[in-house]
Amino acid sequence: MPADSAPSAQDLHALLKYEMRREKVRAGAFTLEIEALDNLNRTIDQVFELLAKQGRPELLERLCPYFGVIWPSALALARWLAEIPSSQMMGRTVLELGCGLALPSLIAARRGAQATATDFHPEVPRFLSVNRLLNGAPVEYVEADWLKDSCPELEGRTFDLVVGSDILYERHYAAPVARAFAQYGKPGATLLLADPGRPYLQAFHDEMKRLGLGLETRILKIDAPEPREIFLLEGSR
Repeated sequence: MPADSAPSAQDLHALLKYEMRREKVRAGAFTLEIEALDNLNRTIDQVFELLAKQGRPELLERLCPYFGVIWPSALALARWLAEIPSSQMMGRTVLELGCGLALPSLIAARRGAQATATDFHPEVPRFLSVNRLLNGAPVEYVEADWLKDSCPELEGRTFDLVVGSDILYERHYAAPVARAFAQYGKPGATLLLADPGRPYLQAFHDEMKRLGLGLETRILKIDAPEPREIFLLEGSR
């Protein structure tokens, strides 16, 4: 997508009157304060109206503000990272794909990891800068799009843990997300994907197998905003 084909982050922030709230989030021994959108559906309507006025409604997929709320899968993954042994977190490098509000990255940083959060939505860094300050979590941010074969800012970098949550919400994401897990994991890296059971989870599983990366599946139970089960797929590079 050409850089001038969509509103900039400054355009979005100036034209959209975001209604915000702060939420307390418990993950293991940690309580985080997270600034998030107060009403996702209302914000989606605002974005669609803005893009329609500009004659670019097809950009809604790229600019939809799904990033701005805490999804159950992100909460489940954050809680998993909060509980794993310290030896698997302290000083380790962690890459989060499609971070949104970056709850897993914030927990990883609070546990002593060197966390790098990535996303392609132009508003993510603004929200992350607030939540880093609220939680004393030094998370690095890199703009990265897994639909592209490579990201210059991540060129040559690999990580001890590569994680993602609820990022298989489009059919064509399964293969590039699997490729990103394979590309950015060090030899022996832990790969973690949390998913609510979307239709494309099996396609991702098959693609990881094609790349030679086997996965084990666990079921995580969470109680917010309502009781539900989250699939946690774990593999190694």
